[in-house]
Amino acid sequence: MSLYSFCCGNFHQLRNSIGHICSIRFLKYHSRISSENVLQNRRHKTRPFSATVLARNAGKGSKQFFSNDRHLHGGSVESSIEVFKQSDLQHLKSLQCYDIQEKVSGGKTDCPATILVFDIETTGFSRRGDRIIEFAVRDLMGGKNSTFQTLINPEREVKNAAVHGISTKMVCSSDIPRFGEFIPILLQYVWSRQVAGKPVMWVAHNGKTFDVPFLIFEFQRCKQEMPADWLFVDTLPIARQLVDSDGEKISSASMKTLVERYKIPVDGKAHRAMHDVTALCYVLQKLTFELKLTVPQLLEKSFRVSDITTTPPKK
Repeated sequence: MSLYSFCCGNFHQLRNSIGHICSIRFLKYHSRISSENVLQNRRHKTRPFSATVLARNAGKGSKQFFSNDRHLHGGSVESSIEVFKQSDLQHLKSLQCYDIQEKVSGGKTDCPATILVFDIETTGFSRRGDRIIEFAVRDLMGGKNSTFQTLINPEREVKNAAVHGISTKMVCSSDIPRFGEFIPILLQYVWSRQVAGKPVMWVAHNGKTFDVPFLIFEFQRCKQEMPADWLFVDTLPIARQLVDSDGEKISSASMKTLVERYKIPVDGKAHRAMHDVTALCYVLQKLTFELKLTVPQLLEKSFRVSDITTTPPKK
């Protein structure tokens, strides 16, 4: 099965969820997750998250409990509405599918993995010395609560606010969760989306060099291990297989170049995590169609945490 056909089977969910981004809100953490000039907010009542989250260790078959010193909010979830042009949505509806033969069971595409597209923003480029300050993820299966995003308190000054617009004042506050407090929430989100018996495939652009090493170091600082069934796919080396109109390999495979190549209809400020996640979802769909890549082939290109060489992070 191609990822493009998987996306076409579920991309109506992405189109619908463009106006329905759900993000966890914490007891003390007043959400400053999305830029106000891009997003409008509304609230729903939902089931509360427990202050103690049960974590599963797929590698050892054991169970582990994470407890937060700060209790999680049990009253509301904040939704955000991204503003897209109607013409852009019509463009998505007109997309044609590659390899439309797919198995559907119980209304859901029979995909060999749960595919999560994610992005982070950080205080800098040093995986050992800098920290994650924003995290966003979208489940390509779509549906209710298919997206998750939050700012993260790095407990240090943010010196590169000019890059992403996230200032020290926005994140270095008791209202914003530190990464150790974020981990059990992330794990609970992933397990709520994961299909039983299937791995989780995380997709990021330049993920092997940037996003994944940052995640590894943040987990290490918190003395936590990533689940053994998490796989990662970096779309950057995949995009480098593309050719231009002259049949030559493209000179740049940056997200900006790919968004321009595919005429991706994404509004909002680049270098904010959810904006970049949305753009990559569209790019991934187009990229796998052009290269005729199936989901199993993407899994073959995946890597694990153990494939990343790391040294102990700074305290």
